[in-house]
Amino acid sequence: MDASPLSSRHFLRSTAGSLIALPFLPSLGFRTFAQEKSATPNVPQLSRLEGKLLTTRERLLAHQEQPQCASCHRKIDPIGFGLKNFAAVCKWRTEDGSESKGVGNKKWPIEPAGAFHNGPAFKDYFELRDLIAAKPEQIARGLTEALIEYGLGRPFGFSDEDLAVRILHQSQKQNFEIRTFLHALVGSTDFQMK
Repeated sequence: MDASPLSSRHFLRSTAGSLIALPFLPSLGFRTFAQEKSATPNVPQLSRLEGKLLTTRERLLAHQEQPQCASCHRKIDPIGFGLKNFAAVCKWRTEDGSESKGVGNKKWPIEPAGAFHNGPAFKDYFELRDLIAAKPEQIARGLTEALIEYGLGRPFGFSDEDLAVRILHQSQKQNFEIRTFLHALVGSTDFQMK
């Protein structure tokens, strides 16, 4: 349906947590690639919502009533809403639902609209994709750092800056093709000497 890395099975499957596709999971995956890492503070439970059939937006808005939750969720939830049409098994869908034992079930149309925190709004996945595609250098930098962390088996640090610059330089020459990132990393002395 779409050639964007955001709709790739690998990205969507790696960020899906369960059969219930939570909008912030793909968002966290994207934010890692976009260099917007954040620590999760002491997360309170929402036991007051048990037994209530709420839409995903309703649950997350209730979650944002807690200040320590709102500081992260106002940044990550909108991106996840834009990716919500993709089910946990990566298929396109237009309806979501919830089931609660003893309470019943509820279905609702997916509302993929959102807005980046302090940034532009989008009405659906396609507008979100286009907004993200308009910043290839930022996405490439985040992807590079994530690949270095994974490939070297440790957190990205200041000593990795030269490697990141070399990978970015090589991949930019090839219009940021994913294989160029991988070849540059695997061909580096840093990777081969780890």
